[in-house]
Amino acid sequence: MNRHLRRIAAAVAAAGTLAVTALALPAPALAAPLGQVRLSQTSGSVDTNPIFASAAASAPCPAGYGSDAAVRIGPVGGPYANVATPLRDGGYDTKAVTAKPNRSFAMALGNVRPTDGEWQVVVECYSVAQGMHPERFVTPITVSGARWRTGRPAGAPADPSAGGASPSASGQPPSAGASSGPPDVSGADQAELDARLAANNRTGKASFGNAWWIAGLVGVLCVFGLVFLLTRRSPGKSR
Repeated sequence: MNRHLRRIAAAVAAAGTLAVTALALPAPALAAPLGQVRLSQTSGSVDTNPIFASAAASAPCPAGYGSDAAVRIGPVGGPYANVATPLRDGGYDTKAVTAKPNRSFAMALGNVRPTDGEWQVVVECYSVAQGMHPERFVTPITVSGARWRTGRPAGAPADPSAGGASPSASGQPPSAGASSGPPDVSGADQAELDARLAANNRTGKASFGNAWWIAGLVGVLCVFGLVFLLTRRSPGKSR
């Protein structure tokens, strides 16, 4: 009986240790944006072509990610669609990305008007060897009916990805895989657009933090299974 109790106590202690470890592990940190996207205007119509005259990143792309770049638009976190022809001249890690859009907001979404709420204009940076940089230059915009304006919706909670930064006086706040260049996902066929956007939705949140959480929980379940095997009575054994 004492041996039985010792086994149970050891198994329970191990389960407790694994549970505490899993709970103590920090949640994965949200990536910070590279900077903001400066737009040539602070408001406009979703049907105006082009959506705005120009867009420029607030700084050059990170070193090594200057082979290609793209200015895109989409819901918070993506997927994003191009509002300008992808930039392929290179050197975007030594000079800030600047582009002139060639389509309206609605055209970028496949000739479908955006829904009301928060959207993002982003600049993505690409490397020939490593694909897209995991972070972006980001400026939030708000859509209401047929109009858009820079900034987040009134009363929106602080954006964690923006590091707590607040909108600038100009109304343009900051916020921020594997092909070597940005794909052009614009087009009139909405079904095709949806499929291509989904294939290009590089918004996975996998991280070592998540992996450790899963490993910890699996470990707890394994220990409880071990407790069951150690304590169950064999058939025919007397009480």
